[in-house]
Amino acid sequence: MFRYTIIVFVLLSACSRNAKTADIDPRIINEMSHDDRTTPSRFDIDFFVRCKDGKVAMLNEPALWGIYRENEKNMSYEKFLDLTLNQKKSVEESSILNASDCVLLDQQITHYYQSHNLKDFLLEYFTNENNSWRLRDGYSKSQTISISYYCFINNKFLQYDDYIGIYTLIEPYELFPKT
Repeated sequence: MFRYTIIVFVLLSACSRNAKTADIDPRIINEMSHDDRTTPSRFDIDFFVRCKDGKVAMLNEPALWGIYRENEKNMSYEKFLDLTLNQKKSVEESSILNASDCVLLDQQITHYYQSHNLKDFLLEYFTNENNSWRLRDGYSKSQTISISYYCFINNKFLQYDDYIGIYTLIEPYELFPKT
């Protein structure tokens, strides 16, 4: 009986934690990989890639293209984006990305993310106003990057509105026009 109680407890606690992530919407990867790069990227969001030593880097789309052009010779840009944005491949240092661009995630936020489900994570760091998630005020840059990273690996994107000075969470469907 005791053995079954332990098994049930382990299963319940595993279900309540954030052990899973969501792949980046394939439409984003597809559109980025087929962009002609003659105009600015329409994806005004931060992307995250894994660096060496458990660190991450926050990059924009043109930086990703530059890293790909410098380092990857044996794969398509689409495959590179799929592997790096879905955190399956680390990026190499380059003239665009050096070790100082890679940061450790905030330990307190990492612990909270790992010990709670995604909904609880969002409720801890965001307010839900008018069907929109707004990042609460008062976080350091390191904390904001960490929160943004954990949203990113769950296919949610933190976007800064410099007109009113707030961060909002956007979903992939908001990046594509309705047809």
